Amino acid sequence: MIDEFKHKEREYEEWCNNNKKGYVFNRAGGPTGNVLHTVGCRHLNVPSRKGTYTNYPKYCSINLNDLLAEVDEISKPNGWRKCTACFN
Repeated sequence: MIDEFKHKEREYEEWCNNNKKGYVFNRAGGPTGNVLHTVGCRHLNVPSRKGTYTNYPKYCSINLNDLLAEVDEISKPNGWRKCTACFN
């Protein structure tokens, strides 16, 4: 199952708090903006951005395979990448 959060800060934060081992696909667009993260990634938890995290859609799942099955479609036409801080 994949949950989408766009302009839903409270719901997104609750999801992250309840799914610490989950994954977040940040769809910011552009050639480098579509990035797959783990929930605890430092790039997703920047205090100065609190309250604006879901200005860009976040697609979240506890199942990486489910999320990966959708990522290519979600990220068109620019593609996506894995966060180097999360996936070494």
